[in-house]
Order: sequence, then structure tokens, then C-alpha cells
Amino acid sequence: MQLTRDTDKMFCLIYEEYLNRRKANEPKSSAVRFNHPEALQSEFLQGIHEDDIYSALSELGKNKMIKRFVDGGFVLTDQGIIYMESRFKSGIKEVLEYISLLK
Repeated sequence: MQLTRDTDKMFCLIYEEYLNRRKANEPKSSAVRFNHPEALQSEFLQGIHEDDIYSALSELGKNKMIKRFVDGGFVLTDQGIIYMESRFKSGIKEVLEYISLLK
């Protein structure tokens, strides 16, 4: 699977949020659920233009990394989680290191 650089960065930020939720003992069923892009922008995607968020979510949906809902929200798919787990075997530390390289 190939993602554009912007989408890859945003997916890493989404995955980081998922890992933080799981670390806080949030059940997987709710940790994979994310709100519409406007909420994401204020929650943990500050500095990313709303149109870019929509574009990245579209790309992630086409690659089956997320499942989108009519209201703009989405869930991480098992396929998306497996992809990120195999990519970042050390977990959140490795994700953070990678994100810092993209800034």
C-alpha cells in the first residue's frame, strides 16, 4: 500500500491517538472510533487544513485503512491497525519518532 506523504503523516497521528486511547485503558471498540474532521482538527490534528483532512480520509478509505461514515466520522479498520502494527513494532515511541521526522 502506498500513501501520499501528507496522508501518511495524518494516519500516523490518528494511529498515535488510537495507541494513547488504548494505553488509557479505553476499549478497542471505542478507541477505533473518530469524529468528523472538524472535531479531529480541534482534538489532535491542529495545524492541518480541514480540506487536507478530508482528502487524507478519502485516500485512507480507498486503501481500506479506515471505514468512513456519512456524518464524516470513521473507524480504524483491522487492516489499518495491522498495517501500522507491522510498520511500527515498538509502538508509540517509534510512531512519535517518525512523526517528528515528517515535521
